[in-house]
Amino acid sequence: MSDYESPTFGGGGTPHHPGWDSYWDTAPRGARRLYSVIASIYRQLFICPRLAWWLSRTFPKGCSLLHAGCGSGEVDSLINARFQITGLDISPRALDRYRKNNPNAAAAIHADLMQMNGVGNHYEGVYSLGVLEHFTPDEINHILQGMKRALRSGGRMIAFWPLADAVSVKFLGLCHRVLNRSGRPTVELHPPEITLLRSRTHAEELIHAAGWRLVSYSVSPFDLFIQAVLVCEPLPAAADSKECITSNLSERAKESAATVDLPRTAASPPTMHSNAASTFTR
Repeated sequence: MSDYESPTFGGGGTPHHPGWDSYWDTAPRGARRLYSVIASIYRQLFICPRLAWWLSRTFPKGCSLLHAGCGSGEVDSLINARFQITGLDISPRALDRYRKNNPNAAAAIHADLMQMNGVGNHYEGVYSLGVLEHFTPDEINHILQGMKRALRSGGRMIAFWPLADAVSVKFLGLCHRVLNRSGRPTVELHPPEITLLRSRTHAEELIHAAGWRLVSYSVSPFDLFIQAVLVCEPLPAAADSKECITSNLSERAKESAATVDLPRTAASPPTMHSNAASTFTR
């Protein structure tokens, strides 16, 4: 089993995930050391200014924000003086680095994204970068609902989400294949990214299922077309219920249609899980 396998939600106790602690090791070796340096440069040159622009555009100065899956917090360097930011991560090593990089942060919370019930519901915004792609659609649904509960009325979410067709996906895929040639120990430069975004429609399907509405969707050369930036707001309770009913009716219609159409000529393709993409953002 990979050290990076996602923990299942449920249960209790102290949040712990050895794979993420390994990823945030302060002294990586070999290929992972090189990857760590490149990822850090990418965060500082591309992600920091883009995040600062989106947060400043979406939230008023001085508001309370939750950085869900904060990692080392390098990306917060340009905005930690503008907002009251609370970092949240499952890895104690990541939080140690977050505190050093952001000594003026409002707080740093050791918690699991899959269990955010104790985080509170007073934040005006929540954001994540390079996080959601590490989870299955069901887990993403659970996380997004937890993020929604963390917001006060009128709050919004921003998510930086890597694209399935990004150049970095192909490049890092090649790197993994070279590093893991037959006879060599398995090397994982980053945790598997199993739910990369395929399109705006794909993003809408995932967030609507968790009770969110997509306000804007942006892909830009300013981060080398690696990620989409999603700005979302919670659906009103009535609209959320209506969406669920509409979705159920649609699914039933499809099932009914399938019973009267000609027999299928091929089985539906299996869900593809890609382990090669860019975990540069955190």
